[in-house]
This record gives sequence, C-alpha cells and structure tokens, in this order.
Amino acid sequence: MEKKEWEMIDWFVLICIIIPLSIGTYQRNTLWNSELELWKDCVKKSPQKERVHHNLGYAYYELGHLDEAQKEFEEALRLNPRYALSMYNLGLVLYTKGFMDEAIDFYKKAIDLNPNFPDSLYNLALTYYQKRLYDQAIKVYQKLSEDKPDYKNVHNSLGLSYKKLKKWDNAIQAFLKELTYHPENYDALIFLGEIYRELKAYPMALQYYQKVLTYPNIPEADRIRETIAAIERAQKQTRKEDIRWER
Repeated sequence: MEKKEWEMIDWFVLICIIIPLSIGTYQRNTLWNSELELWKDCVKKSPQKERVHHNLGYAYYELGHLDEAQKEFEEALRLNPRYALSMYNLGLVLYTKGFMDEAIDFYKKAIDLNPNFPDSLYNLALTYYQKRLYDQAIKVYQKLSEDKPDYKNVHNSLGLSYKKLKKWDNAIQAFLKELTYHPENYDALIFLGEIYRELKAYPMALQYYQKVLTYPNIPEADRIRETIAAIERAQKQTRKEDIRWER
C-alpha cells in the first residue's frame, strides 16, 4: 500500500476516535429532532436558564446545525460565563467549522474552568495536531496520559504525534501502552505495523499486521491483507538482491 494511503487512514482513524461527533443516522436524527423540540420549548419557558440553552445548543450540534448551536452555547455563557461544558462545546463547534485558533482558545478556557474534564485536553491536543503543532500536541497528550492513563486512545494519539516527528521509539512505546490499557484497540497494532514497515523491519511489521487480522469484523481487513502481500513481495525482492550481490 502506498504511504499516502496509510497517512489517510491515520487521519481518518484519528478523527473517528477523538472527536465526539454524531454519525448522523436516520434514527439518531429522529432522536435529536425530538430533543430539539423539547429544548426549544424549555427555552421558551425558561429563557434565563443557561442549562436549557446549552442543551438546545447540543441538540442543534448533533443535527449539524452549527450556527444555531454556536448561538445557544454563547447565550448559555452570557448567562453563566463559568459554564465549562458550554465553553468546551463551543470549542467543538468552532473546530468543526474550521476555526482552529478560536477552538484552542475555548478549550483552554474550559480547562481553566474545569481541569478534571479530560475531553477538553484531548480535543485541545487534537487541534494542535491538525495545525501540525506536534510538540504542543505531545505536551497536552502527555498531561492527559498522566492524569488519566486509561483514557481511550490517548496513547494512540500521542504515538501518532511522535510518529509525525519520526520519534519512532517514543511512538512505539505509546502504541504499546495503548494496548496495555485497551488490548481490544487494534488501531494500535496497525500503527505499529506501519512504523516497522517504514523502518523496513518487515518481520515485526508482519507480526503486527497479521495480529490485526485475528480481530473480528475489521473494516481495514482487505487493506491489511494487501499490505501483508506487499511486504512479502518486498522481502522476496530483498532476498533476490542479496543473492545477486553474493555472487
């Protein structure tokens, strides 16, 4: 598999495992449409309560109505400037709209208001990652991994940040740590296989890729098989070249 293809998989996996966005199925849309009407009614009856504006904003957010969601979170914060969850969710809205610097600002404010809410740290680091500020992402992921080491995918995300800086040993240790806390998380195995393949340590790469295939219902199974076949071809070619040089 080409390197660009795997970089796309890296980013796809990273987005899927970090940002708590709705899939947006018909059933979920139906659910949130009901929630939307409920909280609209609550806002009419209690317009001075920040919680109802927050919940209406979240219903809008889940339906993908970002401008309306932003308006409601901002109203919740006008009513209560120390409402940490609205601060965090406003960061999510801005991130989704592509305003990365503004999202960072709101995540930081949310952390100041509630340092014990790990999602704020997680998504702050993700935003740094997307801006290619990998050193800053690493610092935030490290803090979260120290505060809450069993937070799912924090070690994977830390490893991906190290990987971008080609700090292979650090990346490998991070992915292995993810497996320690979450052995079912086969993404870590994929990332390990990718690193060892890039380092041309083919036996180790094969070991991790093959282990991925022991997990049930892997969406990437066909790609993994293609990658294994490509590695095996590369190994054969290397052996042929070695034999030719020996002659």
